[in-house]
Amino acid sequence: MQQLAVEMGVDRKTLHYHVENRATLLRMVAADAFREALRQHHFTPQDDWRDALRAFATITRDAVISAGAWASYVAMEKEEDLEAVRPAEAAARALVSAGLPENEAGRVIALLAELAYTSARDRAITGAGTHPQEPELEVALEAAPEGEFALVRRLVGAHSASLGSDEQFAFDLNLIMLGVEKLVADRHAAS
Repeated sequence: MQQLAVEMGVDRKTLHYHVENRATLLRMVAADAFREALRQHHFTPQDDWRDALRAFATITRDAVISAGAWASYVAMEKEEDLEAVRPAEAAARALVSAGLPENEAGRVIALLAELAYTSARDRAITGAGTHPQEPELEVALEAAPEGEFALVRRLVGAHSASLGSDEQFAFDLNLIMLGVEKLVADRHAAS
């Protein structure tokens, strides 16, 4: 807090008057980044459940990426923070309109939120490189008896699954969409 006060050119007491402590400061920074990412999307509710789910997942992931390491500090403190909920509401409504019961729509929204947060976290962990556990896995695989784990060795060596990448996020999202498509079709067949 002292260093921030010096950089801002204000007295530390003045800073503490507006910002109680480090945790409050982190929450403010994270919330600001999160809000800005949401504003940049200019969200418009989609009627088609596919478009609504993609919008929700993408907006959530982008906002978490923008908040970065401070994403866990984001809290709903202001009325404008509820804008983060609007894409989830639109996606849930679209799923219910498509024929899913509310509890299943809620589960789909929870799964997409988990995908968005995990993808954003993995992107932060890996940056432009590989996951920090990948070299450890490679060492362990080298120590394994020859002939075992051949496919995993090739996959790890080829870096085929770049965690946190846009390509992996799109693949994961498409896979979820196929599952939701099946749920919706099953509900229509049952009615």
